[in-house]
Amino acid sequence: MLKRVSSTRLVLLFSLALVALYNFETWKAVTSLVQLEGLKAIGFDVSFAVFLWAAFSLLLMPFSFRPLLKPILSIIVLCSASAAYFMNDYGIAIDTVMIQNILETNAGEAKALLSPKMFVYLGVLGVLPIILIWRWPVAYRRPLPGLLNKLLVMLGCAVLILVSVGAYYSTYGPVFRQPDKLTHFINPTNYIYAVAKLGKGQLGIKQDIKVQTVGADARMSPTEQQRPKKSLMIFVVGETARADHFSLNGYPRETNPELKKLDILNFTQVHSCGTSTAVSVPCMFSMFPRKEYSDKKGKTYEGLLDIAQRAGVQVLWLDNNSDCKGTCLRVPHKDIPKSQASPFCDGNRCLDESLLVGLQDYINSLTDNAIIVLHADGSHGPEYYDRYPKDKEVFTPVCRTNQLGSCSHDELVNVYDNTILYTDHFLAQVVALLKNNQDKYDTSMLYVSDHGESLGENGMYLHAAPYAIAPETQIHVPMVFWFGNQTLKDAGVDRSCLEGKRDEKDLSHDYMFHSVLGLMGIQTSVYQPDLDIFHSCESAAAK
Repeated sequence: MLKRVSSTRLVLLFSLALVALYNFETWKAVTSLVQLEGLKAIGFDVSFAVFLWAAFSLLLMPFSFRPLLKPILSIIVLCSASAAYFMNDYGIAIDTVMIQNILETNAGEAKALLSPKMFVYLGVLGVLPIILIWRWPVAYRRPLPGLLNKLLVMLGCAVLILVSVGAYYSTYGPVFRQPDKLTHFINPTNYIYAVAKLGKGQLGIKQDIKVQTVGADARMSPTEQQRPKKSLMIFVVGETARADHFSLNGYPRETNPELKKLDILNFTQVHSCGTSTAVSVPCMFSMFPRKEYSDKKGKTYEGLLDIAQRAGVQVLWLDNNSDCKGTCLRVPHKDIPKSQASPFCDGNRCLDESLLVGLQDYINSLTDNAIIVLHADGSHGPEYYDRYPKDKEVFTPVCRTNQLGSCSHDELVNVYDNTILYTDHFLAQVVALLKNNQDKYDTSMLYVSDHGESLGENGMYLHAAPYAIAPETQIHVPMVFWFGNQTLKDAGVDRSCLEGKRDEKDLSHDYMFHSVLGLMGIQTSVYQPDLDIFHSCESAAAK
């Protein structure tokens, strides 16, 4: 039989458990940030533990009244157990972008993250503590004495925070000036703050939900209208491909055997707008550069596809990923049904070649310039082994589990490289389709990945790290162009000039919006030639 405990003491004990059992990644982050030795290091560690304990207690004490205490603690312990699992096992940090990813994850993506280890975490750090919380008898004071007691405890917590920080202020100062390296790991304040911030932002969006028109003056340029052929661009939005695993960029393994045989233009130094699909996809189709982009702007301003459609371009978005993150809502769009009769679908998942099934029939129906966006599944983790057909499993042995930390580094790299090999094959099929149509259209393919991926470097897996601390592997992405026989000539663009931009270091997703407008010959006041890859390579006649 458990001894009766006061509501205040239960909060203090619960906060102590959070410090000791749910914050391993926080302690790792502190160790990497604080360069103290000997007794000073021990003293700071004690100070930081007291700081966390007092801060958690201060946060939870207002909820220590009878109707709220046990339900609130139960919710927090279950969420904290989930957060601890993903931070400990995948090395991720939790911020508003991560919470947004969670909220926008579909059933298939969520299922891919389930594992026995996750259920062990939820059982040991979630369910068992909840049972203990509800079985533990709690003594509640009368309202007025209880309120006074809680205020005094909260005052004591505030004093402890001041004392613990004050004793090592010269150390705490630099640490908290780098919030992305620490606060995104402190469990549970990381996800509580992120949810509150995201909720506030979403509320602001809903209050201003009217989508603002961008490029109301958009039209096809006179030069474009005089071209002998209509333009057909296939824009392939890749998923989770990192540039340093493309052999086109110098990777020692042959992961691009088909693309290297094609007459492509490869750009080696491109960086993404974000580290997750939820940020990068709408950002690359937005007129706002990364430093000015926000989720609210992405949802309340029209993008590239809206402008193209207004100018008379036929637009189609085909999706084999989660969704278009709002980018395609005002243009024709279609998700690839997983249950369709196709050699590329098994009822649960479709390979990216499913995006090409029936696409020729759609092209045959076109009557004007067109942009087709293919949102690929690419190298989406953690179940990399499910992203390619058996005949593309060239690099072995492979990691066949979503528990990436349980695989050897070689197994993880092998299975990831197989996804890149399949992406290479898929892109070659896109080019083959366009080649079949280049007599009728000025054809082109643009491929760029939305973000990269961590494969266990420094204990970090997957992606969605805060951009300020994201490793190069998560933001350095591949970008490849292919053009039909007459496309560049008809557009008045010099190919050798473009080839000279191959290794330019300032290229990024910021260039996508303006480069597509430029290549497609769309005139609008929001177009910025300095962010158009093709503009400086246009002939005098074309300008």
